[in-house]
Amino acid sequence: MTPQPDRRLLQADVVEQLLPGIGARYELEAIEGGTVVVVVHHSGRRDVYVLPRGGGEPRASLTLTDAQARTMGAVLAGAYFRPAVVEDIEAVVGGLLIDWVTLLDDSPAVGRSIADLEIRRRTKMTVAAILRGSDPIIAPEPTEVLRAGDRLVVVGRQEDLGAFVRHVVGGHG
Repeated sequence: MTPQPDRRLLQADVVEQLLPGIGARYELEAIEGGTVVVVVHHSGRRDVYVLPRGGGEPRASLTLTDAQARTMGAVLAGAYFRPAVVEDIEAVVGGLLIDWVTLLDDSPAVGRSIADLEIRRRTKMTVAAILRGSDPIIAPEPTEVLRAGDRLVVVGRQEDLGAFVRHVVGGHG
């Protein structure tokens, strides 16, 4: 029997798998429920795959040179652009996350009220506002029925956002 390559947790969400003769594979679960896989080859080349929830054929893939991957990493890390408001928000609220999501036609929340969804109880997140077209609804009532196209401004902890997205927006893919 062949020994399994090392598989160890790097951070809370990143899993590394050594690929003998190739390089290493890194896996990260996306908040929508899919998985991003990056294979780093000994040559420096990176293959990036976006897998749907539960695996299967990639929804998207791309190959980057070492230089392109490092540039993209810097972009993702905020080295090129960091909204000015982010520092202010982080300084004021510390670990509190303020984010927004858009409901699609097939989102589980469409046609249901905030109360019916039990958003706060089931996800520990709070819907602070709804942007419906050009009309903002600030501090929506629990009876507010959500619609496709609504942009929900949510407040909570980073670690609870995934559950919120799965419960309200859906897995899409």
